[in-house]
Amino acid sequence: MNPLRHALKEWAVAIRAMERGLTALAVRKGGIREKAFAVERERFLLFPSYEHQNPEQLKPGFHGILEETRGGRDDGPVRFTSFAEVHRAYEISDEETLQALDPYHVWTREYAESRLKWRPKKPLTILVLRNYLLPEPVEIPYSESYGGCKSWIPLERGIPVEGARPAIGDAEFERLTAPALRVLETAKAAPVG
Repeated sequence: MNPLRHALKEWAVAIRAMERGLTALAVRKGGIREKAFAVERERFLLFPSYEHQNPEQLKPGFHGILEETRGGRDDGPVRFTSFAEVHRAYEISDEETLQALDPYHVWTREYAESRLKWRPKKPLTILVLRNYLLPEPVEIPYSESYGGCKSWIPLERGIPVEGARPAIGDAEFERLTAPALRVLETAKAAPVG
């Protein structure tokens, strides 16, 4: 398996929840510097972000995981613990579908709805991700190019992922994602890659 050189910036708490098999969904609209969100790659590292994590925007059941991420810094060394493969990607624009997905992601209903309403002419992208744990965490120095409100981070060097293993088994992943995939079966597929 080739080293990965691209990463998706995501709340550290959401990454840990994916690594533990508690969710497989990422809800994306793009960063302030981006005109829209596009799924650039099928496989990418998960780049932990700490700056915007807010307990009021997170369901109470994930507050314990949030506490575990306290002290992380966006301008310090970057520690990678997993990568993701896009299992499916969809675009939604209606509150009804988003509300039906509420049980399957980490964010509060209000925060998810605020993401849908931000830049209302652009759809919200729902990523169904299969998470893979690296054999050991890999830490790299922080670079100024990694900063800012953007989704995709091209890394200065590739991160080896050889020996990574699925965070959860195939049957458990199917059980975890099946209810959300039923909600999304009529949604528009988002282009990947």
